[in-house]
Amino acid sequence: MQVLLAFSQGKSLLGVSDIARSTGLSKAVTHRILQELGTNHLVVQDPASRKYTLGNGAFALSNAASAQSSLRKEGMAMLAALSEDTGETTTLSARMGYRRTYIGQVESSQLIRISVQVGLSLPLTVGASGHAMLAFLPQADIEDVLNRPVPALNERTETRPERIRERLGLVREHGYARTDSERVAESVSFAAPVFDAVGEVTGSLSIAALATRVDDDREAELGRRVMEAAAHLTEQLGGHSPVH
Repeated sequence: MQVLLAFSQGKSLLGVSDIARSTGLSKAVTHRILQELGTNHLVVQDPASRKYTLGNGAFALSNAASAQSSLRKEGMAMLAALSEDTGETTTLSARMGYRRTYIGQVESSQLIRISVQVGLSLPLTVGASGHAMLAFLPQADIEDVLNRPVPALNERTETRPERIRERLGLVREHGYARTDSERVAESVSFAAPVFDAVGEVTGSLSIAALATRVDDDREAELGRRVMEAAAHLTEQLGGHSPVH
């Protein structure tokens, strides 16, 4: 599972050494796992580079998971309505432990717009979508996340644990997260959490806009819109929100 999930972090071609480093497995073990996955068509080896990429078996699993995911099935309609109302790109992320994965997107119809890579996996410490989820995890889990190295995607990414703690407090206070150019330059993102039936955070909805299109009045509007949409999606999923 660790080897398969290594392919969710942005690179389509990975060598044995790449995977061994990211998983902490030995090269021998990694090679043996890749051979077994190849037998079942979950990965294939590129003849030229000798590196590996996901195979048809993995895409079949991905399609099945997407079709069966109630979060995505319900969330895509919400994304479409939210994008139409705001004129901006909207995204849906699912939580996977201490990481999150983009599972849906509706791009803005405007000529210049923000876009994300569906399927991309990122730590919860990165971006508004991650902060919206991280803020509502149990405190012990938050500290566990912040005690690990916090990766920076660019020079604007906040990596200081004490500053991230402050931000998470504001997320809990306001009900949504906001980040500015921390993943994509010249972009502003607003995200709110989605909860399951036992009140645990399971995902987040976000709005991503060009910074030049967001003044103070519109910032308040986009924050309110994404909170309302996330609350509605939580309700549709039979979830329970601890946010008041």
